[in-house]
Amino acid sequence: MVKTTVLVVEDDPAIRRGLVDCLEFSGYAVLQTGDGNEALRMILGSDLDLVLLDVLLPGRDGFEILPDLRRSRPTLPGILVTARGSEEDRVRVLRGGADDYVVKPFSVSELMARIR
Repeated sequence: MVKTTVLVVEDDPAIRRGLVDCLEFSGYAVLQTGDGNEALRMILGSDLDLVLLDVLLPGRDGFEILPDLRRSRPTLPGILVTARGSEEDRVRVLRGGADDYVVKPFSVSELMARIR
């Protein structure tokens, strides 16, 4: 059985570890990084089924990565996960091509429902 592969892009090591553990426990294959430049390299060079992308990252931020994601992998689902929860930020991200937007703090069960 082929596992669904998720790229977790989160610069906070504790949050990233929690996301990775939860996804792996749920049966997903997981790649991870905490750097925006590395995230873009992984998006372009890896066989992925979903990207969980933080907005505030070292290197390139999620707002900068999203247009490149849409140009290079237009059908790859992307969910942005961030502490920035203003309406303006949500609208900007959704108009920019994100499939969903989850504001921290979030419940794991809600995030997993959105991933499914």
